[in-house]
Amino acid sequence: MLGVQLVIYPAFRHVGEASFTGYVTAHSTAIVRALALLAPAEVVLALWMFLDTPVGISRAVVFISGALLATGWVATGVWYAPLHGRLQQGYDGDRIELLIRTNWLRTLLWLVRAALAVWFLVAASSS
Repeated sequence: MLGVQLVIYPAFRHVGEASFTGYVTAHSTAIVRALALLAPAEVVLALWMFLDTPVGISRAVVFISGALLATGWVATGVWYAPLHGRLQQGYDGDRIELLIRTNWLRTLLWLVRAALAVWFLVAASSS
């Protein structure tokens, strides 16, 4: 997610208007394909962790991690997917800036989840 925030979305600024719709559509298609595999796995693993929390890991922290996941996916469905859809209609500098500025929240959510995942692995392996 950090790569998307720091590299991919800022690159939208530099795509010519004539190529923009095709570029953003190709980006969206590629992301959806990747997430079609990764998102269900992430949800299944989060549910599994909650239902069978390993020894040495706080169930409350697992719940918080799952809540962050749910928040990220709800934000994606409610805000970011429609924003990407509007960007597919053509170059709009204001919408690109809105995407970049607001996506820091999602980036932070997934960074915290990644840190928690590392902590879960360390805690589970030392138990």
